[in-house]
Amino acid sequence: MVGYTSIRQALEDETVVKKSRFICALRPVQTPEEAADELAKIRKKHYNATHNCFAMILNEDASYKRASDDGEPQGTAGIPMLEVLQKAGLTNILAVVTRYFGGTMLGAGGLVRAYSGSVAQALGRAQKVVYIPADEYEFTVHYSDYGKLCSIATEFNAAPEGRFEEVVRVRLVVEKEYGAQFKERIKQAFLGAEVYTVTGECMIMKPAEYK
Repeated sequence: MVGYTSIRQALEDETVVKKSRFICALRPVQTPEEAADELAKIRKKHYNATHNCFAMILNEDASYKRASDDGEPQGTAGIPMLEVLQKAGLTNILAVVTRYFGGTMLGAGGLVRAYSGSVAQALGRAQKVVYIPADEYEFTVHYSDYGKLCSIATEFNAAPEGRFEEVVRVRLVVEKEYGAQFKERIKQAFLGAEVYTVTGECMIMKPAEYK
């Protein structure tokens, strides 16, 4: 199955390590521009924080990766955060860990554990989902053929959305992976009649357990 795993929605989680507050913000994002915008909002919200470190992974193949220590010792924040996201198999995600210094130095090892642990703890609360590429179909069929179309839709885990006029107009969303099989099934069932058009592309969101 093609697709990618990310989180369903934004969330924040806080932990305290030796009086320093670590606030992890997780955001589902699609592009570098969207990630930059979310990062700017978090920095503005926590303008008086000691650090706003981040890690992001983008693209369906997770090929775009960025991380920043934001003034912490090199390699103690951004990269450890990035490694947690990678280990979780996620992409199209931004993690920002805001630190309010509590007065106690943590040392390099302590910082790595604090930043990576903050992200891991937040991910433990996040709802992980699989985004699957799909095609949108618009069908025009007679009332007598509606049941047959619904039966085929069930075979491909597609939920028909019908508009009942002089004829029935039905919207179906089918995973791209099964596109060829679906079209062949329709061709056989409707004896080659042109009963649909492909109107667009979209992403289906399913629980991560589906993958």
